[in-house]
Amino acid sequence: MTAKTPLHDWHAAHGGKLVDFAGWRLPVSYGDGVIAEHLATRKHGGLFDISHMGRFAVTGPQAQAWLASLLTNDPAKLIPGKAQYTLISNQWGQPLDDAYLYQQAPERYLLVVNAANRDQDRRWLQERLGEGVEFVDHSLRLAMLAVQGPESETLLGELLDEPLPPAGRNHGAFNRMGGVEMYVSRTGYTGEPLSFELFLPWEAAGTVWERLATQGAPLGVVPVGLGARDTLRLEAALPLYGHEYGPDRPILEMPTARLGVDLKPGRGEFLGRAALETQAASLSKRVRAVVALSKGMMREGSPVLVGGREVGAMTSATTVPAWRFAGEAPGDESYVRPLGLALLDSEVGEGQEVEIVYRKLTLPGRVVNAFTRPNGRYLEPIQFDGGIK
Repeated sequence: MTAKTPLHDWHAAHGGKLVDFAGWRLPVSYGDGVIAEHLATRKHGGLFDISHMGRFAVTGPQAQAWLASLLTNDPAKLIPGKAQYTLISNQWGQPLDDAYLYQQAPERYLLVVNAANRDQDRRWLQERLGEGVEFVDHSLRLAMLAVQGPESETLLGELLDEPLPPAGRNHGAFNRMGGVEMYVSRTGYTGEPLSFELFLPWEAAGTVWERLATQGAPLGVVPVGLGARDTLRLEAALPLYGHEYGPDRPILEMPTARLGVDLKPGRGEFLGRAALETQAASLSKRVRAVVALSKGMMREGSPVLVGGREVGAMTSATTVPAWRFAGEAPGDESYVRPLGLALLDSEVGEGQEVEIVYRKLTLPGRVVNAFTRPNGRYLEPIQFDGGIK
């Protein structure tokens, strides 16, 4: 049976085009469409209903040690009010999932996992539960909303009862909005320099969302569906499970996985460590960012060639909108460009000119380090060879 978030009726009443995704009924976009929602998020801000994600509470005197034995990052580096990117690895260094771990208080953690992997992750973790650890699946009790983009800080600053968490990514704190208790964290999945995620009681999500939407509208902040959520994460070169991560793929093929893997000698043993150390020394393939240098199409699975020789294939790819900047801020003109992530032979590095094949047409492209860069409160698109209309 398809599940519904507490905002399902709001989405339906406000033009949300509802689709089934990972067992949930969610909006893929609203009336103005994916491109408008993407651009609005980059210029002003976006609201995201992400209550479909999995949320596990882990508490108790042995919570940190237990998490340290099963996650690739080191929870000992956290303090209350901090979060970290991490992965759940099997013994072969293959990902069961990628996740975010929040330490909300001493001996109190919240682990957020992908919606499609929630049941698998819960079984995996519960089968390995140790003494002194309490594990509770709060996915249907705790709603999760995201506020992303340049105006997000202004919007939340006006609505929250307490000061925002300290500046800087991954900071978090308990807060209140009109009497609703919540945890607010400076995290998100869009790459925005200013970004927040809110964890709050399921039954209060409608009231909080309505306040965010109403007060955010004059600032240009709009509700955003799954479509723009994916183009935003792709433009930020962030991985997606099932695309850049897979159950039979080495974790460290994705370069940003290193942000969630700690192999320092003092880290200690954890499941998959030996395999990850082998991966860190040598891998035959790696995920790279690839941008097209002319108009055209490319999609997941498109072959990537160098000098006519196939060196890999796109793992995520589409046409993404972007603003042309006027000075330090987005201007009034936008354009689109095909870009994506590709699993390529390891010797194919940044700056390599490539060809991307889609439906027998060949598109010139280049391997790059990133598609965007932070510019103050904005995420600025990097233009390659003048950008594409």
